[in-house]
Amino acid sequence: MGLQQITPRGAGRHRLFIFTVLALAFPLSAAWAGTAPQENTAIRILVVRTEVEARAAVADLNAGVPFERLVRDRSIGPEKDRGGYLGRVSPDSLSPAARAALAKTPPGQVSPIFPTEDGFAVIQVLTSQEEQELEARIRQEPEARELLRRGTELGQAGDLEAAEAALRRATELNPDLVDAHYNLAIVYRRRRQLDAAIAAMNRVVRLRPEDFDAHLRLGAWLFERGQYQESCGEYERAATLRMDSWEAWVGLAQSYEAAGRARAAMGAYRRAIALQDSDDPALLGGLFRTAMQAQDGPTAVAAARKLQAFRTGHERFMTLGDALLLNGEVDAAIQEYQKAVALAPSSAAAQAGLGFAYAKAGQADAAAERFMQAVQLDPRNPAHYRALARLYEGQGRLDLAIVALRDGVTAAAALSRNLEAEIAEELAALYDRAGMSREAEQERLRAKSLRTP
Repeated sequence: MGLQQITPRGAGRHRLFIFTVLALAFPLSAAWAGTAPQENTAIRILVVRTEVEARAAVADLNAGVPFERLVRDRSIGPEKDRGGYLGRVSPDSLSPAARAALAKTPPGQVSPIFPTEDGFAVIQVLTSQEEQELEARIRQEPEARELLRRGTELGQAGDLEAAEAALRRATELNPDLVDAHYNLAIVYRRRRQLDAAIAAMNRVVRLRPEDFDAHLRLGAWLFERGQYQESCGEYERAATLRMDSWEAWVGLAQSYEAAGRARAAMGAYRRAIALQDSDDPALLGGLFRTAMQAQDGPTAVAAARKLQAFRTGHERFMTLGDALLLNGEVDAAIQEYQKAVALAPSSAAAQAGLGFAYAKAGQADAAAERFMQAVQLDPRNPAHYRALARLYEGQGRLDLAIVALRDGVTAAAALSRNLEAEIAEELAALYDRAGMSREAEQERLRAKSLRTP
């Protein structure tokens, strides 16, 4: 998706289009109602389908939402892309209901709700200053569009610095020129200015909320920035705009997963898989991971079985073993872990997996043996010591649990202060259970010191 190719449009054509729209929106009527002003008045208009929508819009206006933004987000009228601006209109050209509403509205205010042929509307009467600013923008539009054309060509030719200058100037002359903001965002991204690119693309989606490509790109850039919740929102809008977009659903699934929303990620991965003709191991892997996180055993097992066709070696048995264990199929899980250990006896993960399965089956001695194997194969992994300590604690063998967890604290010290503090607190709790209060206090002090900046 490259820079947008835009055909410049002159100011004369732009203004002619405005008055054509006006005639369609408000049919001419010879009737005169109320005390509408005789002089022409500069207005904006927001048209929605129902009175409920109109009342909601008025509530948002009263809460401070700009009229122009509401028009772009919600209006069904053809003047939507101009923020509802109709220029100066003659009251004689309006419908009776519109004339009556206009007559009650002073400059700078919003009219009462009134019916139209298409639904319901409100009018904003512009002040002289607002009108002057909008008219100045219209006069500058030919230059802005020429800068857009030039900036687009420069960007396509690879002169990104000159393209940025031209496109930025175009947005200054006409802040509503959506394609200039879009292309400027692309240029910023190609120049590795991610924050500027995000800001420019945010402007695009505010001006043109139905722009699928803008939401898709913005979602990807926010994900890259690590703003996962915001990335979810943009991908959600993209997927809503194009329900059959595989790219949108994959991005949404990955954003949900990164944001810790496992169940939502599962649904998005399922949708992305359904949009393909064949299974994708990357998507199946995502579905398996999020099913495990969401503790959804049946989904994890189904995904793991499909993944076996794409994986080789002991990992294919490990994956299915993990899923079966989560699903409560302990004997079947043991069989898969045994296959994994037989293929890779030096795999600490396979030994630990079999240990967890034996522990769940109530085979404590067999589980302890496997956890000890895992410790010997990977002595720097605190998880193995914690598993062994919990097994011993469950048997009431606190002395062995303390020894295992002390080694776990030592292993964690080489990895993370937070992890070391976490295991130190677990060790303190074990000391308390064993009646060793002095040792327990020492571990708590250690944990506190590790968490102190």
